[in-house]
Amino acid sequence: MKKQNLNNTTVGVQNKVLPTLKKEVQQSSFKSNTLRRTKLIKEMRTIIVQKGMLFDNTKNRIDTYKEMLKRNVHYGDKTVTCNPEMKKFTRGKDRGNSFISLFQTRRYLIRALWLLTKYAYQKRPMLFVGTSRPSSRPVATAALNTKSFFVNVRWLGGMLTNWKTMRKLIKKLKKFTKLRQKKAFLNSPKKEIAARKKEIQRLEKYLKGLKMLRTFPQVVIMASQKKEKSAALECQKMGIFNMTIADTDCNPKLADFIIPANDDSSTSIKFLLFYFAKAILIGKLLSKMKKKLKKRIFNKGSKVKVNSSRSFKKN
Repeated sequence: MKKQNLNNTTVGVQNKVLPTLKKEVQQSSFKSNTLRRTKLIKEMRTIIVQKGMLFDNTKNRIDTYKEMLKRNVHYGDKTVTCNPEMKKFTRGKDRGNSFISLFQTRRYLIRALWLLTKYAYQKRPMLFVGTSRPSSRPVATAALNTKSFFVNVRWLGGMLTNWKTMRKLIKKLKKFTKLRQKKAFLNSPKKEIAARKKEIQRLEKYLKGLKMLRTFPQVVIMASQKKEKSAALECQKMGIFNMTIADTDCNPKLADFIIPANDDSSTSIKFLLFYFAKAILIGKLLSKMKKKLKKRIFNKGSKVKVNSSRSFKKN
């Protein structure tokens, strides 16, 4: 009888104490895991940002300014066409041409890189825009390297404001490309084949960089503002974050964030877009790292269990 009573009491104690113990262990493990995860993410983030993003971290500042001078970043437009709101970013004149201060470009470039890493970390879809001759090719390369979207031939009116029609055109392009791969037009008459080819070429010319775009773009990066004024106005209307490389003849009020630099030479645009792409890639890498660390740590934390047999056999 005594043995039976002891067994009943042990079972009762187990039923009462075990759930509380399990909860305490799970809570403590969860807290320790979260702290460990946050520490790891912070450490890795600082290392990656310091090594990869800041373009003048390893060099002397004078060397960075020299490099910017080589890439013709300091050249502005004529003083006659200079916007009065861009005068604070200029420094000196020569033969009717204004010069952009490289101190301002460096300061604004670092801020821009931080913003791009933040938006890439948040997984916001980005759109590169540059339809002028010096900017069309570097814009496409930067977008392809970062797996973003681009417009480098012509900005069609209503690309952002009239999004429904744009989606229809993108779907049409995808449909035609699939039919062309399957060779479905071979049996149709010659006139039809010629008309379809022309339509595919026209759609590919203007919408090649938007083919894989599924959601509405949340960040627009513009290589120049002269030809893309309609794009800037559409961004303002729709409330999309707009970042532009602004020359002395540009209007800074049309953009949410500007980088004062030369937008006429391809070398200066390449220089800036290279670091933009680098910052976006770092942001994407950090978001992937966060996911991996979450999976690893929380899987380890879920394996923590309390063995009732061991804890009560010793007693």
